[in-house]
Parts: sequence; C-alpha cells; structure tokens
Amino acid sequence: MSRALGTARWGAVAAALAAAAGCGGSYADVAGKVTYQGRPVAYGTVSVIGVDKKTYYGVLNQDGTFTVPGVPVGPAKLGVYSPDPYFDPPIPAAEKAKAEEARRASGVPTPLKPPKGAWFRLPGKYADPLSSGLTAEVTAPPAVVDLRLD
Repeated sequence: MSRALGTARWGAVAAALAAAAGCGGSYADVAGKVTYQGRPVAYGTVSVIGVDKKTYYGVLNQDGTFTVPGVPVGPAKLGVYSPDPYFDPPIPAAEKAKAEEARRASGVPTPLKPPKGAWFRLPGKYADPLSSGLTAEVTAPPAVVDLRLD
C-alpha cells in the first residue's frame, strides 16, 4: 500500500471518528425566563430537544429563570414541566430511593420548592417538547430564550 493511500485512509478514519464524537459542532447554554400569564413559573424543569434529537434539561429557579447547558446550535423544541412541589405520591420508600439515586446520577439538581402560594398549575400541553408548540433557534453563546406562556 502506498504511503499516500495509507495516510488518506487514516485521515478518513480520523474525520469519521471526529464526526461521530460530535467534534466541530457548536453548542450553547440556553438561558432565559419562563412566565405564564405574566407570572414567573417558580418550580420545575425546562427540557430542550436539540437538533441532534437528544433531550437536555435545566431546572427552573423560583424567579422563573433557567439554564440548559450544552445544547447544539440549531432549531430546538422546548417543554416546561412544573409538577406540584408539595404533592408526595404514595410510592414505597425503596422506589423513592432508587428514583433519587437515578436523579443524582443524571446530574440534574433537585429544584428548590417555592414558598407556598408561589406555585400554580400549568396547562399540561407545555410539558412535552414534542407537542408543546414551543420552539426556538439555539444560537451561538449566549442563547437567550424567554418563554411567555398563555
């Protein structure tokens, strides 16, 4: 095998590995504020399905602000999930512990419970990024996306 052909093959392999690893793509943290009928959404998560079809998550702060780290630049679909922070489902302790361990392993922090009266129910349609109708164009840093829900 000629040296030029061998070098070309290694170059092709390196390019394929770089593409598979996601090298060369641009990423941005998506930050913003979620409000519903003018009030900040004080609890829950924002999910973003990026152009790579992966889902990224960020926690809502009590003032409605959020940051979703490392989202690929391009079109995205978003969802806002805000379950009742004071509802404690009747789940066996072992299952709760397993769910908490999975949450910790995922790296997603537990949202702080807002003061009583600050949380309100959102329409369920906003929870699923695939059907919420919420979209955004993730741009090079910083990507600011304010979600004004009605």
